[in-house]
Amino acid sequence: MPASFSRRIRVGMARKPGEHDDDGVAVGPEVVSTPLSLPDTPLVGAASLPEGGATVAPVTPPPGEPSSEAAITRATPTEDGAESVGSVASPGVSDDWFGDAAATTGGVPDGGGIVEPLSSGGEIPPTAGDPDAEIEGAALDELVLPSTIRSPDPLTEGVTLGPGGVVSIEHFLDTRGRLNRYRALVQQEAGPAVPAELREAPVAYPDLRRESAVLAEVRYAMLPRQLAAFEQDGRRYLAVEWRDDKRGTLAEALDAGLDTAQAIATVLQLAQVLRRLHAGGWSLLGLQPAHIALGEPLCITQLGTAARIGQGSEGALSVAGYSAPEVAHQALVTGKEDVYTLGALLYRALVGVPVPEQGPELAALGALVRLPGAPQLLDAALVPVDERVDLETFYQRLLAFKERWQRRVLALEVAGGTTVGLNRSRPVNEDAHVQVTRSLAQHERVAFRALLCVVDGMGGMEAGEVASRAAVQAVLSGVGSDPGHDTPPPDPVALVQAAARAVFDAAQGRAVGATITCAVVDDGVLTLGHVGDTRAYLLRDGTLAQLTHDHSLVAAMVASGVLTAEESRGHPDSNKVLRSLGGQRELGEAYIDTLATTRGVGTLQLREGDVLLLCSDGVWGVLDDSTLRALLLGAGSCTANVRTILERVLAGGAPDNATLLVARCIAMPSH
Repeated sequence: MPASFSRRIRVGMARKPGEHDDDGVAVGPEVVSTPLSLPDTPLVGAASLPEGGATVAPVTPPPGEPSSEAAITRATPTEDGAESVGSVASPGVSDDWFGDAAATTGGVPDGGGIVEPLSSGGEIPPTAGDPDAEIEGAALDELVLPSTIRSPDPLTEGVTLGPGGVVSIEHFLDTRGRLNRYRALVQQEAGPAVPAELREAPVAYPDLRRESAVLAEVRYAMLPRQLAAFEQDGRRYLAVEWRDDKRGTLAEALDAGLDTAQAIATVLQLAQVLRRLHAGGWSLLGLQPAHIALGEPLCITQLGTAARIGQGSEGALSVAGYSAPEVAHQALVTGKEDVYTLGALLYRALVGVPVPEQGPELAALGALVRLPGAPQLLDAALVPVDERVDLETFYQRLLAFKERWQRRVLALEVAGGTTVGLNRSRPVNEDAHVQVTRSLAQHERVAFRALLCVVDGMGGMEAGEVASRAAVQAVLSGVGSDPGHDTPPPDPVALVQAAARAVFDAAQGRAVGATITCAVVDDGVLTLGHVGDTRAYLLRDGTLAQLTHDHSLVAAMVASGVLTAEESRGHPDSNKVLRSLGGQRELGEAYIDTLATTRGVGTLQLREGDVLLLCSDGVWGVLDDSTLRALLLGAGSCTANVRTILERVLAGGAPDNATLLVARCIAMPSH
C-alpha cells in the first residue's frame, strides 16, 4: 500500500545564474520557503496540494521502516519555470529539519511545483514521534533541472510603445531572467527624443514594479533617471536614461583589484546614495557589485530588491557575501541591512574576497585588514543587526576614516650647524641659530609644529655675538611652551619684532646689529619673517628657489640694473645691509618681509619631500645657488646635508661665520 503522508510540505524555487540577474540571485516572494498544509487523509497516487498546481507522488517507505518517517522528494520545472526542491514530512519530523533546504530554495507562488519521488536520496532516521527531536545525518538531495523561465518574446526594431507611442525600440540588447532589455528612444514632452534603456517583464514581475516605484519617488545623480513607466499587453515597461558604462561595474573592478583610496571613495559614494534612498523611505536589500556602474559619479543600476523601511520585506533574499543575514528571514526592514552591505563591499575591496557565507570572523578582522581604523569600521557594519550602527552613524565614521587615511601630516627632519670660519680677524662666531620642533597627538589628530631661525650678528660692529644671542633668546621666549591644538602657532613677524626689541635693549648704546630669518611650519604650512641678508630657500622637485629678498646695498644695485648677479658675487660692498635689527626698538610692518613680499601670498603649503634651507651670508656668499642645490640633492639626510655644506664652505675659504639649518618634510600617517 502507498504510504500515508500528511501535515506539511515545503517546496522551493531557485533560478540558474543569469536567468534573474547577473549573479543568479533569486529574490522577491518567489524565494519564500512556504509551508503548505496537507489534508489529514492519505495521499494515494498523485494528489494536488490545496493551493493548486502542484501534485505529489507519495513514496513507499522501505520494508520494516515506520510510516511516520519523512520522505524527500524532487521537483520538476513547472510551467512558470520553477526549479524546486520539495520535502514531505509526517508530524514526527521537526520543522527545523527543513532549514538547509530553505536556505537555498523558496516558495512556489500560487501552487506551481510538480513533485516526484526520489530515486535515491539522503538517509532519514526515524524521529519516534518527537517533533523536537534532533535529526543527525539528514541530507537533502537536490536536483537542478534545465530552466524553463520564460521572458516575454523580444520586440522587434521600430516597435512603438507607451501612451502616444512615446517609446520606440531601436534594438534588442539581452535577456536577464524574465527581463528583456532594449536600447530605445523616448520622446520627451518638450525637446528631442533621448536614448534610453528599456526594461520589459511580465506585468506581475515584482522587481520592475519596485524599481519603478523607487525611481518615481527618489531622484538622485547616482540613480538611473526614469523616463517612462507603463503597462501594456500584459507586460510592464520601465525606461531609464541611457548610460555608456565604459568604466564597467564594481564587480569587474573588484576582480581586477581596487586600491585603498578607490575602495574608500566608492563605498562613501554608495553610502551617500543609500542615505538618499533612506530619506525616501527605501532600503536596498540586494545591492551587489554587478549592479554598480562605475563613473563620475557611479550609478546603482538595479533597484528591484528595494523594500520599504519599517515594513516587512516581500520575500526572503540572499546575496552571498553581500546581503545582511536577516534579509533571508523576511524580517522587518530597518535600513541597517544597507550598512551590512556597505561593510561587506568594503571588506571585499580591502581583504580581496567576499564575506564568507557563514558570516565574517569578526575577531580576525585585525589580521585580515592591516589598515588602522578599518577593522573597527568593518566591525560596526558586520555585527548582528541588534549591535549594528545605523546608516548615518556609519556614514559619519566612514567620512572620519577617509579624512584620517588621506591626511598625511608633515613632520620636519631638522639639522643645523655653524662654523666660525677661517678669517683670522673674526675670532668669535657672531652667528646663531635655533630650532624647535613639537608634535601632538590628541583626539584622533596628529599635528607637527616647528620653528627655524638663523641670526647673523653683524660683523665689524661691537659685540655682534651679543646681538645674535639676544635675538634667539627673544625668539625662544616668543614660542611659548603650550603645544595644544587650540594654541595658535607663533607669528614669525611678531618673533622678529620681539628680537628687534631684545637686540636694541642689549645694545646699551653700542653699535650692535643683526640680520634674521625666522620660519614657522604649522601642520605643513610655512610662514616667515625676514630682515637683512640671511636667506631662506625651498628645494622642491629638484628646483631651488630663494624665498627671501636680501636687504643689502649690492642686492639693490642688482635690482636696479647697476650690477649683474655675477658681478655682485664678491663685491666689496656685499657686507653692507640696508635693514637690520638694533637700530630702532620698534619696527614698522613694512620693515619686515614675509612670503607675501616675494610670492604674493603670506603662506606656503609644503609637500612631502620639500627641503627648507635657512643660512647666513657666510654660506651663500661662498656657495652659489647651483652648488647649494646639488649638495642638497646629493646627501641623504639633513645631518649629512649640513656637514657637506659646511665642509664645502671651509674648502671655499670661509671668510665669514657660516650658519645653516636644513629641514626636510616627511609625511607621517595620522591614522
